Amino acid sequence: MKLTTLATQLGLAQPTQESEIMGVAPLEEAGPQDLSFISERKWLDKVNTAGCSAAALLLPPELAPLLSSGHPHLITPTPALHLGMAATLLGRKTLTLAGIHPTASIDPTAQLAAGVAVGPHAVIEAEVVIGPETVIHAGAVIHARCIIGARCIIGSNSVIGFDGFGYEYTAGRHQKIPHVGHVLIEDEVEIGASTTIDRGRFGATRIGMGTKIDNLVQIGHNVEIGRHCLIVSQVGIAGSCRLEDGVILAGQAGLVPHVTIGQGARVAAATGVAGAVPAGVTWSGYWGQPHRDNLAQLAAVRGLPAFMKKVQAFMKQWEERKP
Repeated sequence: MKLTTLATQLGLAQPTQESEIMGVAPLEEAGPQDLSFISERKWLDKVNTAGCSAAALLLPPELAPLLSSGHPHLITPTPALHLGMAATLLGRKTLTLAGIHPTASIDPTAQLAAGVAVGPHAVIEAEVVIGPETVIHAGAVIHARCIIGARCIIGSNSVIGFDGFGYEYTAGRHQKIPHVGHVLIEDEVEIGASTTIDRGRFGATRIGMGTKIDNLVQIGHNVEIGRHCLIVSQVGIAGSCRLEDGVILAGQAGLVPHVTIGQGARVAAATGVAGAVPAGVTWSGYWGQPHRDNLAQLAAVRGLPAFMKKVQAFMKQWEERKP
């Protein structure tokens, strides 16, 4: 496909140079018929100094004037997104489903809207409601009475609506608390593979519109997650936590029960959160605290060996001066 044709189909401005595009590839692997992308200045500098073999590049408008390598290019504020769109236009297949696979198990009381796709060996239990054009991938389980909105994606082997982890220690044993709630997932939510979202103990566990959840995430009972949040792999959210709109939890972050994360806040990777996080801030560390405070403490800890050497040298001099 000609680069000019690709630009038209992607809705981008026409390039000043023509080239033939047969595929897409990362910058380091791109060959003379591949389209690649640059989103950061450091990669642009490498292209300008060391060159690359790509036939053409996608890059943001602020970097385009700095491209000195002479490569044909298309300008877009979202290079990675447009590279993915280009891949589909060039015939690369994405992970898609259509229709209901014959091995799927769907309770007759479940309500599936038009365009719902269900993969092999998926299970949809009683009184589940699923909105239009939602995709349930292979092996996923949607337990009874859960509600899933329109245009959602549920990844392979994910489990929506299993019992939460709730027990009362009485008469010398842990007695299970019945979980009679459900899970409510709003429109355009994406849930990765092997993620688990527990049903509410008495009410609902809620996932807000447009939120994206990675693989291998655990969300406890009665958690409330706002709209357009991002939750990265291996995050654990304990019961009754509340995430306001636009929150980002990086990989392996962990929240104790009943924590609130304010709107637009960011929690760094492997951060343990034991208290409320204000809106719009970045927290990191274990236990979590404002990111700058955590960096200052890390710097101080890393300086301890040199500091201790100075202390030991001082103590040695002190001992030698004793009468």
